[in-house]
Amino acid sequence: MDEKLFDRIFLRQIQTPLEPELSFDKLSSSQLAEQLTMTEHLLFSRIPSFEFLNLSWMKTDKEIKAPNILKVSQRFNEVSRLVASEILSRSTASSRAAAIEKWVVVADVCRHLCNFNAVLEIVSALMSSSVFRLKKTWEKLSKQTKAMIGKLQDLVSTDGRFKNMREALRCSNPPCIPYLGFYLTDLAFIEEGTSVKNENGLINFSKMRMIAQVVEEIRQYQEIRYNIQHDSRVTDYLFNQEILMDENSLYKTSLTWEPKKRPSVRLKKGDSQD
Repeated sequence: MDEKLFDRIFLRQIQTPLEPELSFDKLSSSQLAEQLTMTEHLLFSRIPSFEFLNLSWMKTDKEIKAPNILKVSQRFNEVSRLVASEILSRSTASSRAAAIEKWVVVADVCRHLCNFNAVLEIVSALMSSSVFRLKKTWEKLSKQTKAMIGKLQDLVSTDGRFKNMREALRCSNPPCIPYLGFYLTDLAFIEEGTSVKNENGLINFSKMRMIAQVVEEIRQYQEIRYNIQHDSRVTDYLFNQEILMDENSLYKTSLTWEPKKRPSVRLKKGDSQD
């Protein structure tokens, strides 16, 4: 697959802002999941091994030392905002529920594609305060959708350092897209919890081997690509920045659709009602 494809997709949006040919409603769940997976693997596979060393993504000059790790993190947040923005752009509880149900199907297709990163992106959006608080909207979801959300939540749960997702990843045949965050946590644990030198003052090769094992596992998933053809109509939608609302706008919109209920105040005997 063309190594510069992701750059072309991204620059297409920056240089010539486009009106996407297809809206969310006109795209199938499979189309969305496949193109999401294709673009995310392109981005994930571009991270060179040296960016995983010496906690480079946590340094003050991280934009120079770990730019590709930061791009993966930025894209994660953008996709979560896209999911939330698409849901909250709808003015009725029924239409918002329909959007949630469709994104849940997208997440499930991504699960079958072993794109665990996208599953977490979507679940994170559904569990965000601006979406999760929409009680009237959630009441309209089918039992099947609620059950699927529960299943997806279990998969990407942070319990046991993402124990369930790690197990699912271990049991999957590549191509896969893991959630990069748990590898970064592993590397941080090794770097901060293990001395560079052993008790004899010599280089701690055990630490080097642990770091190498994590990086090698990441490389395994980077190298095996998906056989998915690029569809610019779908990626024009997925990368359309004009759709995205910031966190403040998302929550304000959420309050517009379902305002907070004022707590009822019981009057004591003799109090005035004026």
